[in-house]
Amino acid sequence: MPLQQLLCGLLETGVNQLHQLDSSAVKKRKQLDGTIIGASLKELNIPLYFVISEQQIDILTNFEGDPDCYIRVSFSALNKLQDNHQLTTLIKTGELEVEGDIQLVQQFAELLTNMDIDWEEHLSHKVGDVIAHKFCYHAKKLHQGTLKQLKKVEKQSALYITEEIKLAPSGLEVAYFSEQVKMLASETDNLIHKLDKHLNANELAGK
Repeated sequence: MPLQQLLCGLLETGVNQLHQLDSSAVKKRKQLDGTIIGASLKELNIPLYFVISEQQIDILTNFEGDPDCYIRVSFSALNKLQDNHQLTTLIKTGELEVEGDIQLVQQFAELLTNMDIDWEEHLSHKVGDVIAHKFCYHAKKLHQGTLKQLKKVEKQSALYITEEIKLAPSGLEVAYFSEQVKMLASETDNLIHKLDKHLNANELAGK
């Protein structure tokens, strides 16, 4: 079996198993019942076709015909698809390309990323309430700590770029530059005004 088909099968199995735990999945699939969406990462350019029915999602590596919608997305933008408000920005920056109805993209992104899964409840059936609660508590703490560290790294990277490498201007530098531009514009206007007065005075004197 080719590697692409193997990965496709693993992805299909994983998505459908998660949907079995998601209390909102059936309703979301019903809204997209019969829809076929093509998708690919820009870095890989390997198309996958998501055939959505009320019962499940089938993922194909080949599809004869035109999908209802086709999207190309950068790997770095995958996590941003969870926020529908960012889709327009992603399109403008070129991180997301859409052929078809943008509303389908919004529904598709919500179907795959915004899952309502009560992990503690499902885990309690396997290991008991106490262990499930402790596990989920520490998992949430770990997740929060990871997000905090990622934000810290992002902030430090931005500071490094602006202060050390000087590839991008800092906020103070931008504000100072803007103020200098305003002052230059004001001085230019004053100079033009004085020049006009001087020319008008010369014309009157000549008459």
